Amino acid sequence: MIKKIIGIVSTFIFSSSSIAKNDELLLKLIPDERVQAVAEAYSLDCIDFVKKSFNIELDYSNDSVLKLEPILDNLSNYIREKGMSDEDRTAYEKMFGFYIGETYRKNHSSVIWGDVYINGVKYWAIGKQDNNQAIFWPVANVAKRIALGKEADIAVYYKALIE
Repeated sequence: MIKKIIGIVSTFIFSSSSIAKNDELLLKLIPDERVQAVAEAYSLDCIDFVKKSFNIELDYSNDSVLKLEPILDNLSNYIREKGMSDEDRTAYEKMFGFYIGETYRKNHSSVIWGDVYINGVKYWAIGKQDNNQAIFWPVANVAKRIALGKEADIAVYYKALIE
């Protein structure tokens, strides 16, 4: 079931080039300062977890996001082989996803956190402050990475996003 949901989300993610051509079809961000507070807290949890568990320093640099890919690969393999409670899996998705989003926000001016609705489902997203255009939804991207494995490589996705 989760693969089906993630497949639907990935359709929107990878079709963003066609969406960007028509202003009427742009996904609109609904700014929400509460998401910012949650993102900051989860990103700090991620820094602590990665330091304790893997002795890797995360510093909100774009390169630090690339350090997460091997960790997410191991997590994905573990969950797909042995399983994990939805609650624990969701906590990892939020922790890593909000770190990625916070890194993007800190390195790219004029972006903010908020919500975006896709087919009636709410996702936490990063968007442009000036026009409320949603750019990406990192927690959903991490969920996709965990569910699908290497084909949803976060490092590749993030590099494409910042170029």
